[in-house]
Amino acid sequence: MYQNLPVISRSAFFSRRVFPFLWLSVVGFIFLVGLITADTFTPFLLIPLIMLVAGWRMFKKVFAGVADRVYDGGDHLIFVYGERRETIKLKDVMNVNYTAMSSPDKVTLTLREAAASSREVAFLPIRRKLGFAEISFKRLRLENHQVDALIERIDQARRDDQRAG
Repeated sequence: MYQNLPVISRSAFFSRRVFPFLWLSVVGFIFLVGLITADTFTPFLLIPLIMLVAGWRMFKKVFAGVADRVYDGGDHLIFVYGERRETIKLKDVMNVNYTAMSSPDKVTLTLREAAASSREVAFLPIRRKLGFAEISFKRLRLENHQVDALIERIDQARRDDQRAG
């Protein structure tokens, strides 16, 4: 059904599931080793404990609501969350937030009306190889031509909707 549509997001599987598991497992292992080998309470035990709590909260905040895949249907986007799918019309997007100077970069779309899950939907855009030419010092951000084209298409869809309605 979606095989013919272009994919505009990269897989979030590693970022959402594998990396947090590895991070929290390593820090938890360090905490357990410190707990077992310490004769008395040491401040060293607080560091991995703080890292566990802060890491868990950060992963929840960064990856909450990130779609597994996003397909471009022309005038709409299809967000796939496991077995669940949401179709978002471009004219219904109120704001586009693109955070590029973080890892992973993330696109968050704020909708005029809440969709099935929430008022915001997010995905991890496909990142090309990082070259010196892709850094815009004028805008102080990493260029992603696919995201820029999506923003232009959303703006055009809103203008067309205003003229029609």
